[in-house]
Amino acid sequence: MPITAGVANCSYCGATVGTLFSETSGTGVGEKAKRLGRVNESIDYYDKVEKAKERANNSVILALTSFFPLIGFFTGIAGLAFAIMAGRTLKAYNVEDGRGSATAGLVISVLGFIAQGGYVVYVIKSGNPFG
Repeated sequence: MPITAGVANCSYCGATVGTLFSETSGTGVGEKAKRLGRVNESIDYYDKVEKAKERANNSVILALTSFFPLIGFFTGIAGLAFAIMAGRTLKAYNVEDGRGSATAGLVISVLGFIAQGGYVVYVIKSGNPFG
């Protein structure tokens, strides 16, 4: 019987014929897409973890500047926000590297807020903001 181009099995007797395409197996594009998807997931994971580590380091720097009068309040808020974001991301991905910096940024920011509060109390009681 004549066979149509691209058919893997004879429609008359069911015999397998020597064509390039099989009706039961895929074209292989699905597996390549899966591998590409895994690569993209790995890249996303790496990017998120690296950004979280960078935020953790920045939180420490911002937290240390939170001890300066007036401007320290704003840098303390930024340091606190960076520390919380970094800590959550690193905890979600179960990465230990950088979590110490995030915790340090959090603690130092809180201490900076306490220092800012002390400065405000000092200014109110003394009436002179510069000493």
